[in-house]
Amino acid sequence: MLGRHVCSGNAVKSICRLLLVIICIVALPLASSTSAAATLPKRVAILLFDGVDIIDFAGPYDVLINGGIDVVTVSPDGRAVTTQGGMKVVPQYSYTTVPDADAVVIPGGDTHIVHRDPATSDWIRQRYGRGELLMSVCNGAFTLANTGLLKGLKATTTSGNIDALRRAYPDVDVVRNARVVDNGRILTTGGLSAGIDGALHLISRLKGAGQAQFVAAVMEYNWQPEGRFLPALHAFRIMHQTVADADLAGVGHIEWLVSTSGDDRQWSYVWRVLSSLDSGALAEHIDRTLAEERRQMKMNPPYTASPGHRWSFVDSDGQTWLETLEVTAVPGHPGLHTVRLGVDKRLEIGLTQPTPK
Repeated sequence: MLGRHVCSGNAVKSICRLLLVIICIVALPLASSTSAAATLPKRVAILLFDGVDIIDFAGPYDVLINGGIDVVTVSPDGRAVTTQGGMKVVPQYSYTTVPDADAVVIPGGDTHIVHRDPATSDWIRQRYGRGELLMSVCNGAFTLANTGLLKGLKATTTSGNIDALRRAYPDVDVVRNARVVDNGRILTTGGLSAGIDGALHLISRLKGAGQAQFVAAVMEYNWQPEGRFLPALHAFRIMHQTVADADLAGVGHIEWLVSTSGDDRQWSYVWRVLSSLDSGALAEHIDRTLAEERRQMKMNPPYTASPGHRWSFVDSDGQTWLETLEVTAVPGHPGLHTVRLGVDKRLEIGLTQPTPK
């Protein structure tokens, strides 16, 4: 009886071992599959097109690869594109061959063709329909808005294109006070270098804030996630005109640009100009030239001329500004003048706060 029990116990142990081996063999592919899924890198597709701005795609590209993101490039037909500035770039895929991704980056640049291209709009909507995130950079917001996907959402774009985007797409809530706008599955950024901030924000969405902070540190980039640097609020956006050599034809030329500076309340250009005219006559000449440019361009908002080379105007947000032109001789340098063209936010109607010289 004892021998029979021992034999029976050994048989049970053998069967248990066999079952354990079978379970391990069956579970191994499942475990490998789960592990592979967990470690599969995130992928971002970047749209390229003729006229794309280099920093709009290359800035995010560099940030994303430093964040361990698999970045692929795509153009409508997969053919090489020529960027603004003449760089030739060969994308990896076309709209029909590009693999699935976690997000799509839509850069700006010369977008007058691509932003109204039906195939591009269809492709962007298709990627959104697959659950992929979308992020526009700079005036790539126009391309994104043309798909209809921005309707009813907040968005931003290059500081100089805020008003144009509002006019073109009145159903989009276009804001100035953000460098990156996150609507959940759709993101938009300000202009040019803001694409770097957008890419870091995208990394924080895909891989966590810590990874984004690490990438910013490695790239020696002063990332401010709260967007404290907001060019769209700077008075630079109000500087609709400048002084160029063409404005001085026959009377002088610009020696150098001394400064371009300001903040949200004031901005100015300062040049050194060599001219055969005295300061008063040079100011009159530049004044007439700028006034004629405003007339020809039918500039909006309109300018109201006033004595002393001063023009008052109201911007698209209803804020009144004062633009001033000042020309002074540089002591000890015959024929050399300092020319300053600046804008100041008016505190009240009829009251201005002059910019310190």
